[in-house]
Amino acid sequence: LPVAFIFCVATSCEYDFVEPVAIEPGTEISFKNDVIPIFNNSCNSSGCHGAGDFDPVLTPESAYQNLMGLNQVDTTNPENSVLYESITTGSMKEYASPTDAEIILTWIEQGAENN
Repeated sequence: LPVAFIFCVATSCEYDFVEPVAIEPGTEISFKNDVIPIFNNSCNSSGCHGAGDFDPVLTPESAYQNLMGLNQVDTTNPENSVLYESITTGSMKEYASPTDAEIILTWIEQGAENN
């Protein structure tokens, strides 16, 4: 029994830590090409942040207007943006990788343009 207990404890604490990909200085982050794919992969499915689901709606045609209209982005204090906080320390953390968070933070730091 003690061996089984030790085995269970030793094997149950495995984590898949993903190191964020560093964004090269000067790299422009595009809302359409870099941020929307994150939403498409993790957020805007049925029952989540798709059309007619939870706010903000993050479908490609609605995401920018919803993020800005619902004050989810703070370009003055990017790390305090509701969007960034929700994917790094909040309820959406499990749905965003560290790289996703870095891309979104960089986009906000660059002025959160609809580009």
